[in-house]
Amino acid sequence: MVRRNVIYQALALLAAVLVLLAGVFYSRAMDTYDLTTLLVSVVAPLVLGAVVLYAGGERITLFAFLAYFWAVVDDRPVFFDSVLTWPEVTRFHPFLPRLFMNIVIHALTLFFLYLAIREAAGRSDKRLRAMPSVVVLTLIAFILAYAQNIPLAWIQSLVQTSWYPFDVTEKLASVLVLGIAFRQILKRSDRAGRIDDVTLHR
Repeated sequence: MVRRNVIYQALALLAAVLVLLAGVFYSRAMDTYDLTTLLVSVVAPLVLGAVVLYAGGERITLFAFLAYFWAVVDDRPVFFDSVLTWPEVTRFHPFLPRLFMNIVIHALTLFFLYLAIREAAGRSDKRLRAMPSVVVLTLIAFILAYAQNIPLAWIQSLVQTSWYPFDVTEKLASVLVLGIAFRQILKRSDRAGRIDDVTLHR
């Protein structure tokens, strides 16, 4: 039964990721920003991915997906950060609509990352505060998810010349760091469980 649940959760995550990637490829192929793009590249992947993962019953995976969803659609080829000015994709003029959307998108990613690690920690803020390394790793994962915004010359050069390889690399690096954070929580939980067992058998 446990193995069946693991297989189902893995398939659910794969389905959610594939739907998200399909929306991304649609935006890249069409290169138009209208209601259809919004539905195909943002609304459909978000709703379908969330429903499939929620049905799987694994809240940690659901929250992690929702965190990275916004990081994926933020910039090219979806350009959701410019949704308020579609069909125009803006960077500096007008500046405020894009700034507002960037704040919202970044806040959503940070919020769902917090929910993911909180869920992994047994929905306990107290336990999270006792694991500062997990919080630091999660913040690093957040920064890596949006590494294209780091104002370093060599990063901006890569953004301009090799956007897609850089984007894939930064997202994978972010997921890897978040995975290390989850591993830290698991190790801490296992250690606490062993201590409780020893205490009970005394």
